[in-house]
Formats: sequence, structure tokens, C-alpha cells
Amino acid sequence: MLSVRMDRLERWYRPGLLCIGDAAHAMSPVGGVGVNYAIQDAVAAANLLASKLRQGDVSLADLRRVQRRREWPVRLMQTLQRLPAAAISAQFKHPGAGRQRLQSFVTDLPFFQRILGRIIGLGFRREHVRTPDLGAVIVPADTSGREQRHRASNRD
Repeated sequence: MLSVRMDRLERWYRPGLLCIGDAAHAMSPVGGVGVNYAIQDAVAAANLLASKLRQGDVSLADLRRVQRRREWPVRLMQTLQRLPAAAISAQFKHPGAGRQRLQSFVTDLPFFQRILGRIIGLGFRREHVRTPDLGAVIVPADTSGREQRHRASNRD
């Protein structure tokens, strides 16, 4: 049996370093949300730090803001991920009881199924790219092999 460990750093940052994704918080494979949370961490970091990074003036307070924004969704998801493990553990203590209660709760309430699917798919706090226009961006080469320069646009 594979042993799975969920944890998170108490502090995700140090001078010159910001940990996100699995480096900051290891998620259970339950629900396959690890990559979603890593991407959401990256988007939040980009939104909060892009202009500061461009100016070369990122403070510990700026890094702390990223952790504060992302930590509660991570805590909530890790709590949600522990529920199936608790049900399995209850089944070993009282065979059939934990699993049957969990299954009937989920299968008998289609509304709960939709809500759970939405939470697992989108997370507790969705992040949207809101970084400012940072100037020219190099787009990968097209089929002719020429690189193209485009202005980054802020889509809100």
C-alpha cells in the first residue's frame, strides 16, 4: 500500500524564495487537485508580485501576501481530502459502516455531487490572471520558424 502524506510549510517564503505547489503544501492524490492548486498558487503569485518583480522590489510582506491568499484554500482542500481516509479508517474499525454512510451521502444527493465536483475541479478560491501589461512577450516560433513579438494585454 502506498503511504500518502499531506502537509504544508508553516512559512512559504524566505528572502529571495517563494515556495508554491507541492514545495509549499503536499496534497493527497484524492481528487487529483495537486496540479490545480499549484497553478492557482502560480497565478496568485504572478498577480501579486509581477509589478514588484519588474521593479526589483519584492519584500517579505509581498511574499507573505501570496501565502495569506492561498493558505486557506489549501487548508480547506486538505481537510476535504482527509474525509475519504477517515471513512476508510472507520470501515476498518466498524466494517461497512463508514463507507456506506459516505457513499449514501454522496450518491443520494445529486446536488452534493455537483457541488463536490465543482469544488474539486475549481478549488475553494479560483484565481484569474490579472497581471498588468508587462510589455513585449515573445511567442513561440510559428511553422515558418520565425519568432513573433506581441504586446501582452491585460484581459479583465
